[in-house]
Amino acid sequence: MIAQKKRLIDGPLLGSLITLAGPSVTSMMFMVIFEVVDMFWVGRLGAQPVAALSASSFYVWMLRGLALAPAIGALARVSRRTGAGDSQASARESASAILSTLFYALAITALFAPLLAPVFRWLGLSHAVRILAVEYAGVFLSGLIFVYLMVTGEHILRGAGDTRTPMIITGISLLLNVILDPICIFVFHMGLKGAAFATIISQILGAVLMLRQVIKMQPDIIRCPLHPRLHFWKKEFFSLLGLGAPMALSHATFSIIYLVLSGIISQFGDAPLAAVGIAHRIEGLPYFLALGFSMATATLVGQNLGAGKPERAQHAAYLSLRITTVALAVVSILFFFIPQHIYHLFIDDPQVIAHGVSYLKIIAIFEIFLGFEVILEGAFSGAGDTKPPFLIIFPITFLRIPMAWILTTWGGMGVEGVWITLSVTTFLKGALLFLWFRRGHWKSHHV
Repeated sequence: MIAQKKRLIDGPLLGSLITLAGPSVTSMMFMVIFEVVDMFWVGRLGAQPVAALSASSFYVWMLRGLALAPAIGALARVSRRTGAGDSQASARESASAILSTLFYALAITALFAPLLAPVFRWLGLSHAVRILAVEYAGVFLSGLIFVYLMVTGEHILRGAGDTRTPMIITGISLLLNVILDPICIFVFHMGLKGAAFATIISQILGAVLMLRQVIKMQPDIIRCPLHPRLHFWKKEFFSLLGLGAPMALSHATFSIIYLVLSGIISQFGDAPLAAVGIAHRIEGLPYFLALGFSMATATLVGQNLGAGKPERAQHAAYLSLRITTVALAVVSILFFFIPQHIYHLFIDDPQVIAHGVSYLKIIAIFEIFLGFEVILEGAFSGAGDTKPPFLIIFPITFLRIPMAWILTTWGGMGVEGVWITLSVTTFLKGALLFLWFRRGHWKSHHV
């Protein structure tokens, strides 16, 4: 671990980035494979289950987004302490993050469980689609504590510079999910709900393995003294959540907005809603690729700031941005020129395919700015300066609701007005984050 830390703050920057990003990107590609396989099996059930998975996925992604509150705080603090060479403080931060995640997950579960049925009823989904969506999201919510523990454990390991172990654990977890999907859906005749059960079972295994590795890496974590009961909430729980809350709210808002957009899209039928659900699985390739480099960027930025090397931290972010921009440019070309061939891999419904082709062609125009958003969000989180991404991403993502409504109704663009809204706002978020990052105030941010 000492040699790894020295490479990250002293070694060749490209080599350091690839060392971290390689396992991270592989982990994210596992996620792409899972999303594709998940949609493949659900697609065999028909358009309504696909539409239900599309709608419920946004609720699930919202819950996953909220998991970043303790996780981002853990990454920022652990990476700083690791970069400064203080292993005892790093172990103490890890222990605090795990305990905080337990309390936080229980609170989120209690808060959102009663909202399941009202949310999907409010979206105006057809009765059959709504019932399926509530069942899927309900099963996921029941195992939320394991989802959150797995995310926090992963961020602790990445903050310490270990991206290989999370890759292996994520791969094992998703492999189990892929195996269980057809078994739960078809063998046990659980339908769409079976896909949710497969996910939660795999997350339980992933959480256990992540926490086991955290304890193995930091054996002092069990004996780390935390603040007394009353002080724990102020000095550790709320302080930790304060670091990650802007990023978590930003991601949760993204999903909430998509829930509302699902209501707008559903006015045009189940086919476009199913199309956007499949499209998000297809977009998983560029998104998770960028996310893998984003995680590596966060670790490099955090550890180099901890070591007193802000300029190296900045160079790491720009290098990561250049690499993902090239990759996303290639993906954009594929989305624009062969979208119908991509969609035929998932479903044969001609209406769904037609809407999907339209979606991919429009999204492709500004796809590279997705990389700007994701990479720079990671850079800000590694610095512990999470307010700038929130102040940019939150309002622009919220803008999608009135903009989509105006374009689909007053603009007379139909469902394509939603696709245009998503593309334009992606450009705005990426461009503005880049301008803010260049100001450099994040270099002097304290955590």
